[in-house]
Amino acid sequence: MIRQLRPDDVGACAELLARLPEWFGLADANAAYVDSLHELPAFVAVEDRQIVGFIAVLEHDEQSAEVTVMAVDPSRHRQGIGQRLLAAAEQRCVDRDVRWLHVKTRGPATFDEDYERTRRFYRAMGFDPLYESLTEWGPDNAALVLVKHLGCRRSP
Repeated sequence: MIRQLRPDDVGACAELLARLPEWFGLADANAAYVDSLHELPAFVAVEDRQIVGFIAVLEHDEQSAEVTVMAVDPSRHRQGIGQRLLAAAEQRCVDRDVRWLHVKTRGPATFDEDYERTRRFYRAMGFDPLYESLTEWGPDNAALVLVKHLGCRRSP
């Protein structure tokens, strides 16, 4: 089941990040992600009354939003949870006439197999690479921005 995140879900989301050190291994970044859950629209995936995934979205303006964090329990990878979380976030954006959704992840210039899986996931979900930067996060951690056009009811 996918539902909106509630304040009492934040602790479970923090615990989930801790179980994903391959992707979420920086304590300061993790603390910022957790703090953002108190402010940003977010969704959780719940199975057997346990949170097994979550996603948060930041609306930059009326036309664009960003997936700031998404995590799925490692024992539940490749079971469609990430797809359903992303679909909930996309639907929220579409309902608000947001045209573009983007996400930043580690880029191929600083290759990592775990992040290769992440890039494949977003590509399979309809995201296209926009650009890769060796300056945004530093030369040892390339940042890849992927974007997806969500369509809209708004006139061009």
